[in-house]
Amino acid sequence: MPHTELSKFLESRVNTYLQSQLGENCTNEVVIRVLHSSDKKVETKQLIRQKYGFPETFSYRNKAVFAFEIINDVEVCFFGLHVQEYGSECPAPNSRRVYIAYLDSVHFFEPAKLRTNVYHEILLGYLDYARKGGYTMAHLWACPPSEGDDYIFHCHPPEQKIPKHKRLSEWYRAMCDKGQEQGVVEVYKNIYQQVSFKNF
Repeated sequence: MPHTELSKFLESRVNTYLQSQLGENCTNEVVIRVLHSSDKKVETKQLIRQKYGFPETFSYRNKAVFAFEIINDVEVCFFGLHVQEYGSECPAPNSRRVYIAYLDSVHFFEPAKLRTNVYHEILLGYLDYARKGGYTMAHLWACPPSEGDDYIFHCHPPEQKIPKHKRLSEWYRAMCDKGQEQGVVEVYKNIYQQVSFKNF
């Protein structure tokens, strides 16, 4: 499949990171592609429109990004990411916001010691790309799937554990801390810090 600007950006970032960790003789190669990109609209409910003056619809671009590692000359998929991008033409409150709707992985990436860091590199790479494209805020859904449910991949290896909510939240916080160190993330909050529920 052909590259996009986003896939080039992410692929270069991840492979540069792998070379920095594994040395110049690194044989590991990650391939990243945007497998789907389409324009969509989400409809707002009538009561929400009446209470907050929202428009009937919000337009966004839906993207599906997947990462593969070349193992024995075969591209093995190990990571998937679904995002929604609300551009500057979208009215408030969604203007220039991105939503990371789903992400999922199967633990095939090697070496195993770099898996978490590679996942972080992909996510931080996406946030950096979005920031450079004029987006000002990103929203992450930090809830693990329920037992028996899958977010993107139809099934996972039976020995791959599903993280509990606390562990997954810590995983995202560690990623955001890295993002702050790199200048990709300015500040991050959870929904309780961001929203005053007394206004609802």
